[in-house]
Amino acid sequence: MESPDESSHQAIRDKALLLIARICRDFRGTTFEESREKIIYSFEQISFAAQAAMAIQIEADATNAKNHSDPICLASIGIVSLINPFTGLKEEERSIQLASFMAEAAGPGELYLSEGAHDSLKNPDALLCRFTRQLLRTGEDRALNAYEVFWNPTEVDPGRLHQDPSAIDLELQPIRSFGLKLVAGILLLFFCVLLLTVGYEALWEWFIYMVNR
Repeated sequence: MESPDESSHQAIRDKALLLIARICRDFRGTTFEESREKIIYSFEQISFAAQAAMAIQIEADATNAKNHSDPICLASIGIVSLINPFTGLKEEERSIQLASFMAEAAGPGELYLSEGAHDSLKNPDALLCRFTRQLLRTGEDRALNAYEVFWNPTEVDPGRLHQDPSAIDLELQPIRSFGLKLVAGILLLFFCVLLLTVGYEALWEWFIYMVNR
């Protein structure tokens, strides 16, 4: 007999599976492999897979935000290409294993793209996506580049994905403006005190002397 906690978690999991199935179907995804711990879907295009994955995460976040008392639902998603970017060959078995590996490497509620999937996108700049880290997988000759996709702009500043290091940080402008005003105020106060102390005639004579020096 299941405990109330087990029953609640199973209900949340079942809802998550229905959510994933519905969204993947909307983006022309088909079930490729399914087990208790993972589900692998196949898509016609990498862009369809990325859009479906983001839609899943967005709806899961919205559901979690509404249900404060229920267990939260977080999906770890990995997206890979059937084409091995190192060999240029279609490797179905490797892709299945790599999809599981990328999903496990992603934390709960995260979405990772493999390098092959990222390079397969027609317009990767359209995604809020950036390189996050290199992964080591048994059987691979080299480290695998993982790209993290964000669907909530508050999680990462889009301008910082390809930010010019020499550009002025606009967030510092209010502080910088206040500092300039403070310095200008101090200089003006100093000038007024000097004017009251020595008089404007002496100050004017000193200014003329410095100009003609």
